[in-house]
Amino acid sequence: MELETRKVQKLGYSSVGISLPKTWAEANGLRPGSLVAIAIEDDGTLRVKAGPLDDQAVTSEATIDADEWSGPEALTRVITGNYIVGRNTIRIRSREELSPEQLQEIHDAVRGLTGLTIVNQGPKFVTIENFAEPTRFPIDGLLRRLHYLTSRMEKLALGVLGGEASGNIEEVIRMEAEVDRLYWLVVRQLLLAAQNRSVAGKIGEVEPRHLVGDRVVAVMLENIGDLWEEVAAGSLPLLKSSRRIPKEFSKAIAPLRGALEKVMELTMTSFFTSDLVKANDALDAKSALEAEIRQLNGTIPEMRTSGKPGDFCATCILLRSVLRPIEHVAKYYGTIAQLTINRSLEEPATRRPGAVQPLPAA
Repeated sequence: MELETRKVQKLGYSSVGISLPKTWAEANGLRPGSLVAIAIEDDGTLRVKAGPLDDQAVTSEATIDADEWSGPEALTRVITGNYIVGRNTIRIRSREELSPEQLQEIHDAVRGLTGLTIVNQGPKFVTIENFAEPTRFPIDGLLRRLHYLTSRMEKLALGVLGGEASGNIEEVIRMEAEVDRLYWLVVRQLLLAAQNRSVAGKIGEVEPRHLVGDRVVAVMLENIGDLWEEVAAGSLPLLKSSRRIPKEFSKAIAPLRGALEKVMELTMTSFFTSDLVKANDALDAKSALEAEIRQLNGTIPEMRTSGKPGDFCATCILLRSVLRPIEHVAKYYGTIAQLTINRSLEEPATRRPGAVQPLPAA
């Protein structure tokens, strides 16, 4: 961005104005009588655009050659990538007939992305359209939904393992797919906001610096969802067997769960309210939780089985499968808390609007 200083001049009886840079005017085809659109930004600056201010999104299309994307999940990745960068129409073509495996991959990819629908299909092609209106999905609401889902995953996964909650832990795996779908939508929205300031204002991204921070938060929450899925998948064999969850494990995990939920609550409350004090408290709580995890990890080698042939330490196995994910989850929340501290120290006008809204019940 090139900045220069220009003197305000008096125009007529009560109007003032400045001249437009000659190179910019020529590059945009402006001549005497041409129209320009002027928008007042939230920080008080003016944005000047050549021509009328048009909020209509530019139709964007992409064509994918299915013959070039034959590897495992290759079509899924390229469809997802086109969705994220804002393509509204995605055409998939093949010189030969699309295989059943390719068609299945295409249908699975469409189901995993909000707003996509297959509108036309033939032996050698599939046409996908995106019908989601960007302004219907404010970033704040999407991030709150991501937080709600990941917190529910924690309560279900650790609650069932700790014997404090009833339910099917396989539900955690299903919820992870919804977390992924929301994450891709968040990324798409943020990229659209970066390209179009009008869209950015309508979805709550009034401060450009927050685009990067909000994507970091979305990545952290998506990673947290992956970890709770890992805990659930790793615990399924034991839960489906005739063995019961050892009381020693439930007793050991209870204080960790309470400490983790404290970190989660402090971190996300501070993020949504730009609360510096709570963000600092969240980092303190994270450090205390990490100390508890290190202490518990140190006791695992001391645990002994009965010594009978074929016996094993179920508590040891469960602890090892749970402690590492909990430690990583705590680090991810620590990243969000640190980001919140930085954001809360910005000028008040640049903070997230509507910051005092309460968190949804987990």
